[in-house]
Amino acid sequence: MGHSTARAALIYQHASAERDRLIADALSALVDKGRKPKKKQDPKRKGHAGDMPD
Repeated sequence: MGHSTARAALIYQHASAERDRLIADALSALVDKGRKPKKKQDPKRKGHAGDMPD
């Protein structure tokens, strides 16, 4: 990896793993924020045009 000692490599590896976790958590939060909450189905409605008069 180009580091002078194994200890140095482990320090950078640990820092990289922490950064990867932060990135993954941030992406997960963005996905959760972008999801629309599910609407409860009205049993009277029929299909996508259920609110139209018969």
